[in-house]
Amino acid sequence: MQPLRPVLFRIGAVLLPLIVLLCVELVWRAVAPVNLFIELPGRPEYGIVNPDYATRYFRGFKPQVAFNPFLKDKPADGLRIVALGGSSTAGYPYHFYHAFPERLAAALRARHPLRTIEMINLGMTAVNSHVIRDITPAVIRLEPDAVLIYAGHNEYYGAFGTGTGAAIIRDRAGLKRAVLLLKRSRLFSTLEQLIAVNDNTDRTMMARSVGDTHIALDNPAFQAGVRQFEANLGKTLQRFRDKDIPVYIGTVVSNSEGQAPLGQDATAAETFDSARRRLAAGDSVAARQLFARARELDPIRFRAPETINRSIRSLAARWDAHLVELEPLFSSPGHDALFTDHLHPTYLGHQIIADGFSEALGEQLSGTESTPDLDGLPDTFEQAHADLLITRLKGGFPFTHDLTLEQEWTQFTEHLRRAYNSGSYADSLAAAFVDMKIRLSEALLTASQKAQSEGDSLEALRLMRALLYWQPFNGSVQRSAVALAGQLETHTALAGEVAQLAVSFAAEVDYLNTLAAIRIRQNHFKSAASLLRAVETRAPDSPVMLFNTARLHVLQGDTLRAQDYFARYRKAVAEASPGGY
Repeated sequence: MQPLRPVLFRIGAVLLPLIVLLCVELVWRAVAPVNLFIELPGRPEYGIVNPDYATRYFRGFKPQVAFNPFLKDKPADGLRIVALGGSSTAGYPYHFYHAFPERLAAALRARHPLRTIEMINLGMTAVNSHVIRDITPAVIRLEPDAVLIYAGHNEYYGAFGTGTGAAIIRDRAGLKRAVLLLKRSRLFSTLEQLIAVNDNTDRTMMARSVGDTHIALDNPAFQAGVRQFEANLGKTLQRFRDKDIPVYIGTVVSNSEGQAPLGQDATAAETFDSARRRLAAGDSVAARQLFARARELDPIRFRAPETINRSIRSLAARWDAHLVELEPLFSSPGHDALFTDHLHPTYLGHQIIADGFSEALGEQLSGTESTPDLDGLPDTFEQAHADLLITRLKGGFPFTHDLTLEQEWTQFTEHLRRAYNSGSYADSLAAAFVDMKIRLSEALLTASQKAQSEGDSLEALRLMRALLYWQPFNGSVQRSAVALAGQLETHTALAGEVAQLAVSFAAEVDYLNTLAAIRIRQNHFKSAASLLRAVETRAPDSPVMLFNTARLHVLQGDTLRAQDYFARYRKAVAEASPGGY
């Protein structure tokens, strides 16, 4: 036994530090866990996306995540959908409630007014298939009824992109996944932050993420990006299929007609110019082909090449995912008007994508009822804010190649100054928000009050809608929004959407009555009837419910039942106000 002691000592000397590190890691995780989902402060029955979770994938950058509270205990009759993707899924340059996942959710709520509809948008700027694969197990634990995927643009310059500064691991997918596993360690993440070289956070995210500025079609990084996308997406789809979770994956779209090649390549530039000449000559078919070819030749690959869409189609077929063909919806001449920049859709573009996914969901999830009219138009503050973000984005690399960072900021500062002094309260508030001189909730409330003081109830309600998304459980905001919605008799699309949103968070009798009245005005009688029945169950003597039910029966031609409810209405009013009604 004597010779074994030195061996055991050496083994112990090696294992002891590892055991100590493991104990520290376990204690650290127990004291300060970092999970993808956390409890909503003040509402322990709800979970939300952890806004700090995505920092593990970046240095000096924290992507904004959607504020989509969801019940920890999934409702038996609920519909839970998770959306995965990058900045377009997140809604950039708009806030999440103008992104296609939330526009789809608004339509689903309108079709199913009393059903719990949960849209959990996990779209994040600059994330790619590595991140989607990494968070898939957490998504599976949510037990979603469906998963939407819109991804493919960030394989070259996103987190662990093959054209980023981390080119040393460009084509080593196993090493990248190992690093992602290590990033789940609190010790590793902290050490990484301590030793990381500070990046200049004044540069745009696009500028910071570029390493290789010339990824031609024959560049090894090009095929490496396709391979990593196929491997990660394939594994993701396989995991969802194994758990019988339906996946709806869309082909990605980008602005090929209105965006010249970002990289400096003579062939790409000449192809783009040829496409414009063809379009001007009226040959839209040839122009479309040339625009697509110019995008393929663009050596700065922020726009996904067509190869990515071919991979999406192939993988969807292999792993039984539902393919959503979005690309044809953006292929007609003039499609550049549906983009804010090189690939991020306008609010109209987001609505088209939402409609595409809605059609793919079919009757099983989206229902057979027609959707009441919706209003996806951003409020003026939202649009002004989005315009400033795009102005900053296009003022830097790769949209401009010859400006220093100081020159970029000088130009953008001038844009902010003009916004401050424009005379528009929306522009000035947007500038103050971008300049971090005002909080978002304060800006929305101020803008809403200003709009109301000027008699612009429609604009005020759009701003209240945004505020309601950020403060869904604020009773004062709910009441103000529903009251304003009830007054907009000639703008039922927005009024119905806002009232429905309030109902989805708090099915109060007054909110249900208001929404039912709006649905009656929209001639959506089936929806109105279900809402009124819900009120009658809880408040059978509600005068508003009785009057609207009588009105509904009149419109449906059932005069006998209408007379019965009107009599009940008169009695309820008389009892509530002795001496008359």
